[in-house]
Amino acid sequence: MTQNNSQSSNLHDEGKYKSSKNFAEVVGDLNAISVLDKNSESKMSQIESKKKKGCGVMLVGAALIFVPLMIATEYGAGGGVGFCVLLGLLLLCAAGFYNLNLSDKFKEVSKDEFSDYRYQVASELIPCLGIDIDPNSNLEINLNLKEFPVIDELGQNKEEKTKTPKGKRKFVATQEPIFTLAGRFMDGTKFDFEMTEYTTAYGEWFYYRAISGKTKTKLRARKRTRWMAKLRLRYKDKRYDASSISIPDLESFAQMPQGARLKKVKNGDSEVTLVSVTDAVKQKIKLKLNQNIDLALQSMKEHEGKKTLLSSMSMMAFLSLYQALNSCSTKK
Repeated sequence: MTQNNSQSSNLHDEGKYKSSKNFAEVVGDLNAISVLDKNSESKMSQIESKKKKGCGVMLVGAALIFVPLMIATEYGAGGGVGFCVLLGLLLLCAAGFYNLNLSDKFKEVSKDEFSDYRYQVASELIPCLGIDIDPNSNLEINLNLKEFPVIDELGQNKEEKTKTPKGKRKFVATQEPIFTLAGRFMDGTKFDFEMTEYTTAYGEWFYYRAISGKTKTKLRARKRTRWMAKLRLRYKDKRYDASSISIPDLESFAQMPQGARLKKVKNGDSEVTLVSVTDAVKQKIKLKLNQNIDLALQSMKEHEGKKTLLSSMSMMAFLSLYQALNSCSTKK
């Protein structure tokens, strides 16, 4: 089994990146994670190509075993049959061990392969905050580079067998904070940001009678994915007087990109909060001769193309709320 000796391989713990570092170090880590991901994808592609060649050799080995035996059975034994069978066995075994070793390598390399949108959102947001971040303070960041969803207890989660038609159906609702960030601006204002991914999914498979008269199975699944961003600013009373801002005034500062909307704003004691949410990404799939609902739901990955929307929503949340805070009268 191969070992990745790169320093970048120590950046995450089984797909979870967590650190408390200054701005420049966090940006450097995120750039290194991007390189690590791309290198992993390249190596995985190379391994897949080699495995295909190994499978080709296995087919040749199998042919060298069975074709001569079939010919010998039909037309009588030949002098070269034993040699061909032995050569075929050697090729089959060698290619089998070769592909098994490649599978181990693939499993090891894939540990550094991530969904791009997860780290790219952080990579685009954090540099934009850099000009206002206190250089003497650390950024607290938690980033799930892979999927670690948890069951949403408020969702309709159940699995049941059906009788008409006979089959099975499953409801799944999950939530996952994929990105949290905490730090302090140069004016002393502390910020806490969290982006949470919510999914609701439904899948079912059932038996049906085909035109040919045979009984077959059909699977149908659908999935909805949306993201919620929550930003809280905690300010110093001696610098800002946010009590002068009403909720309608706060809402007027909120600007969201197309595909996202303001959910709520809140003005509390020495803090202001903004929550925004995206429109749902809806996906559907239909498969025949398939009963694996979980695999069908996992294969729907169109939501991973929403990096631009998530980055824009995150940046506009900071811009809108910080603008609102700076519009307050400063206490003398």
